[in-house]
Amino acid sequence: MQVLALADDVTGALEAGAKFAAAGIGAKVAIGTGTHPRCELLVIDTETRHLPADAAARVIEDLPVEGPRIIYKKTDSTLRGNIAAELHSLSRMRPDLPVYFIPAYPQVGRTVADGLLHVHGVPVHQTAFAVDPLNPIRDSSVANVVRGLKCRIFDGASHEDVARAVRESIGGPCILAGPASVAEALAAELGHTRQLSWPPIQSCAIVNGSLHEVSARQVACALKRGCPWDILRIPVPSSVTHAEYASLTGCYVREYLKQRTVDGLMVFGGDTAFGILDALGCRVLEPLGEIVPGVPVSRVPGHSWHLISKAGGFGEEDLILCVKDLLDGK
Repeated sequence: MQVLALADDVTGALEAGAKFAAAGIGAKVAIGTGTHPRCELLVIDTETRHLPADAAARVIEDLPVEGPRIIYKKTDSTLRGNIAAELHSLSRMRPDLPVYFIPAYPQVGRTVADGLLHVHGVPVHQTAFAVDPLNPIRDSSVANVVRGLKCRIFDGASHEDVARAVRESIGGPCILAGPASVAEALAAELGHTRQLSWPPIQSCAIVNGSLHEVSARQVACALKRGCPWDILRIPVPSSVTHAEYASLTGCYVREYLKQRTVDGLMVFGGDTAFGILDALGCRVLEPLGEIVPGVPVSRVPGHSWHLISKAGGFGEEDLILCVKDLLDGK
């Protein structure tokens, strides 16, 4: 395997896999670390986003990282998660590989200047991500996030900047870190552009498990404009953790799918997506590509519906309606 990709949640793993699939690379996403299907390019969802740093590092230490020429660590575009712990672990396991970190994702408003990450021009620690209930961001300095790690950090204001940094980094074997923009640039170097085709999705259930205000506005916009897709309203019991709620949501959706036939399931939030896939026993997914930036469409083997997934903080207010128009098959 030339490239092994790692992501710390389901939405990130599918987003990265979609970038490779769009370049004609046969990518599969393994949900959790226990399944390693044979494929051209494997993306492993390590489910380490919310673990303590030492526990996240131990998960990485159990992965098959010895063979690949390039290890791509997909990071959150707003620096959430155990980025430092996981990169330190990879570097210890593969001390022969230099580490390059390209944190910009200009297509969705994440840029880096003088080592500081901005979201639509605002330092990330001054945005809504500063009050993220699970991973609050207190510092916009990328170097501070990976303090103590020997790595090169690239600035970036455009996709061309990201692509140039990727080309410079992969001249030899390496550990390459960054959001899905890096996966896109890496896929362009390894694969080729192709025409994407989408499954017709006329009936779809929407599950918003994200706590981010962006997703809430997207659901409100869809309701206001009369979107015919079924927006599931899942009751929130008192005194449950976010992980417990994700698991309960998975059980709710499993029962819903026993009673209803749908073409698609649209899920906001990585924890919620994992809860649903876990409840349904789905361990391997096959991304087809991104219908819009940050929103991959994936085939779910053994099921007749397709998964449309998105991290909570991505997208314009009318995203649901835009996706529906592109997928409704009319």
